[in-house]
Amino acid sequence: MRPRVLLSGLTLAALLIGCGSSGESGVADDAGQLVSEAEARALYIRKCSLCHGEDGKLMASKSPDLSVSTMTLAERVALITYGKGTMPAQKGILNKAEITAVARYIDRFRD
Repeated sequence: MRPRVLLSGLTLAALLIGCGSSGESGVADDAGQLVSEAEARALYIRKCSLCHGEDGKLMASKSPDLSVSTMTLAERVALITYGKGTMPAQKGILNKAEITAVARYIDRFRD
């Protein structure tokens, strides 16, 4: 009888986990806080789009065209974290998961 109870419990747990999922992927920080793609987009729009545009191509303030960038994810994370030139550092403003989520969001602009 115990195996049946265990199997039923595992099945119920799997169903609850599946039902609770929004189907949206994201990035978790060290504390396990999830940053969804929608939140990453909102952060990009709020923090980056003034210079880079909503599609990554605006190039105000001599900012680079993100659609042709060849930077790796790690390079983008470092650039967003520490800044460079006229781009301000986001360390202390955004957390690690938010920075990584924005860096991944930028992949959408690549041609």
